[in-house]
Amino acid sequence: MRKFLLNTCLFLLPVLLLLASAEVYMRSLPNAYKYKEEWMWQNGHRVSTLLLGNSHGYFGLVPSAMGDSVFNLCAVSQRAREDFYLLQRYASACPHLRTVVLVVDNSNLFDVPMDEEEPFRVTYYQLYMGARNHSPVSRYGFEISSVEACFEKWKKYRELGGMGCDSLGWGIAYRYDERDMNALREDRVKPHVFNSWEATLGNAASVKTMARWCRQRGISLVLLQTPVCKAYYDKMSPMQRDYIASLADTCRRVYGALPADFSRCEQLSDDDFFDADHLNDVGAQRFSRLLVEWCDEHHVYIR
Repeated sequence: MRKFLLNTCLFLLPVLLLLASAEVYMRSLPNAYKYKEEWMWQNGHRVSTLLLGNSHGYFGLVPSAMGDSVFNLCAVSQRAREDFYLLQRYASACPHLRTVVLVVDNSNLFDVPMDEEEPFRVTYYQLYMGARNHSPVSRYGFEISSVEACFEKWKKYRELGGMGCDSLGWGIAYRYDERDMNALREDRVKPHVFNSWEATLGNAASVKTMARWCRQRGISLVLLQTPVCKAYYDKMSPMQRDYIASLADTCRRVYGALPADFSRCEQLSDDDFFDADHLNDVGAQRFSRLLVEWCDEHHVYIR
């Protein structure tokens, strides 16, 4: 029996070494989560405005076009629960925080929890942003738990030559010269759909909690609906549009949040979009300046 166990260990050793090497390599690749974690702890004292939300904010909100003390903490598929986690995590690092811009629109309010739809993203918050929702020895504690996600991360690293965001956290992959105009065609557009009331009410509860948290600290909260192309907007469920508006109005009345609905932004054209509901880099610059003008008109500090 002892000999069998010894042979088994010797057989498994190369495999374990290979897996360990792969994990170390994946963690060594530059990534936006790790960069933002380090940046916030080192530079949070310079921040007066934080941008939070999913890919609509990650690719659509450009801090450098908005002011000298703005940072983008958005990430692809980031849910409201993760938004609030990050807001609380870095609060002590941002003593001068005055404004939070939070994406709350058709693209994220009806999402199921990240654990259910994209568990590999939970791993990034576990490894690089201090989240402790799961055991470090669970599948969420290792990047190689998802081979497909590892391959995509490596591929993006090779294509972008880095972590995919600029020095202030803005996602730079959606470039004007690579936009797909066919993606804006009416027959190609597929808006995000309602999943369940359980998921929706959970997301709404996180938004309300953030609104209350900001009010208690005298921080302005902007609830932002980002621009989408006309075909996408026309296909959105009226029930979903009404629910977003209702939630934003509740947060305005109860917590003093400011709803900012740019879903149909007349100042933007199809040329400003990368696909049906994401702005390209040129459109993002233009929209970010429009948002600053809106904030100035509504006496919200963004600089």
